[in-house]
Amino acid sequence: MNLGTLLFLHSRIANAAWLYMAVLGIWSFINYVRGRGVDGSVIGAVVVGELLMLAQAGLGLIMFLSGLYPASTIHFLYGSLAILALPALWVYTRGATDRRASLIWALAGLFMFGLALRAIGTAG
Repeated sequence: MNLGTLLFLHSRIANAAWLYMAVLGIWSFINYVRGRGVDGSVIGAVVVGELLMLAQAGLGLIMFLSGLYPASTIHFLYGSLAILALPALWVYTRGATDRRASLIWALAGLFMFGLALRAIGTAG
């Protein structure tokens, strides 16, 4: 796979990531407003979001090792946070599924949305 293809996939997954995380945040917030807790669908969506971030980081790592660097080194911080944030939140909530957990996952989704946008902005 050539670097142009890697760059194309990396940018498209980045767009999918911010859209996906915005939907996850809004969905969890709607659940919170309705008085619902976290169900299996939301947990599954969080897992898919984490897989999306891991795929993005994997492509980024391949590009880095191939000599393609982002415009700003802070891009690496955003990428690292994107990988670590959701698992860390799972540990923090201890797998809670109550209404409060819906609010926490809503805020996490919106945080990840902003993080993805900032990463895109520092990519170059």
